Amino acid sequence: MMKRNHSTQNSGEFSRRQFLKLAAVTGLLAGCSPVAQPVAGPTSAPPVTPTSVPAVGSVATGRPEVIKFYPDVSSKIVQTHHAGVWNGDRLSPEAIRQMLDASITRLTGLNDAREAWAALFKSTEKIAIKVNAFNNSTIWTHAPLVNAVVASLQEAGLPAEQIFIYDHSSSMFKEAGYEINQEGPGVRCIAESDFTGKWEIINSNFRLSSTLQNCDALINMPVLKSHMLAGLTFALKNHYGTVDGPGGLHHPIDQAIAQLNALAPIKDRTRLVIGDILEANLKYSSSWPYWKPDWTGDSILMSFDPVAHDTVGMQILEQLQGENDATLAPYLRDLATSYLKTAAELGLGTNNLQHMAVEEVKLG
Repeated sequence: MMKRNHSTQNSGEFSRRQFLKLAAVTGLLAGCSPVAQPVAGPTSAPPVTPTSVPAVGSVATGRPEVIKFYPDVSSKIVQTHHAGVWNGDRLSPEAIRQMLDASITRLTGLNDAREAWAALFKSTEKIAIKVNAFNNSTIWTHAPLVNAVVASLQEAGLPAEQIFIYDHSSSMFKEAGYEINQEGPGVRCIAESDFTGKWEIINSNFRLSSTLQNCDALINMPVLKSHMLAGLTFALKNHYGTVDGPGGLHHPIDQAIAQLNALAPIKDRTRLVIGDILEANLKYSSSWPYWKPDWTGDSILMSFDPVAHDTVGMQILEQLQGENDATLAPYLRDLATSYLKTAAELGLGTNNLQHMAVEEVKLG
């Protein structure tokens, strides 16, 4: 892991913003542009045939057969590093693509990345990608990482029109390097304002994202952050952007996070979790922006199991906080531990390290 101090070097932050704006103009961050283009990899590769990948869909769970985690098997979590992912304050699309390819093949056990993506997602399915582009923050799911996921899905046979990137309407998509595309051709990038249904969480009713509910499968792409009420915001907490009125889910927050993720539209659609640790927020602020990138890393975290993913994410966050004099209060760690435990009890995965297989990959 690498460290860079963004909080004390304004010139570094400025050049990073310049990069994001330039990338959006040139098409590097095409994940939310009207026509998405792959950022790396072969452009003339033959399509993946149905016989080259395991059958998609399990009668028992409704998930693709390649998806396995606790209690069926130990939950696998893959952390992939790339020493060359940052070039100064700019991300390398090529390195990101290499990280994704290495992660998806290691996680699925398939040798070819395109086959791995095709084993997870049918070409006829609509795929929702939940990013974190929260408005009270200057650290977001990195658009080049999302763009690489979009390119991987397209190369596996999914049309651009069947890919929907979304977050709550209060999000800062443009500032984060995305281009909103609510209804145009190509990959959609939705600032969600349409929430429907009646879903009970902590004895109150809430509405959920229509974008998610209208899709067949979900890829959850959070960014690693500390939190002043929950201790940790990562995959499970990321779904506060999937619900209307998330402010009503802050007390008791440990129960609310777990119950939200146990709702069928979230639990049943979740196929893959890709945690962004290219940067992290180790210590939240008491004033705006409440979250900013105060540490820079070189890795992503990938798993089928959102609880195991966040359990490992909490370990990484605590280690980094200890190394950077940013340790959180014990009660916040207890709250994070509590919602991970409750989520495990609700059958969302495991928070027990003995039931996990953590693998580390180093590239570059």
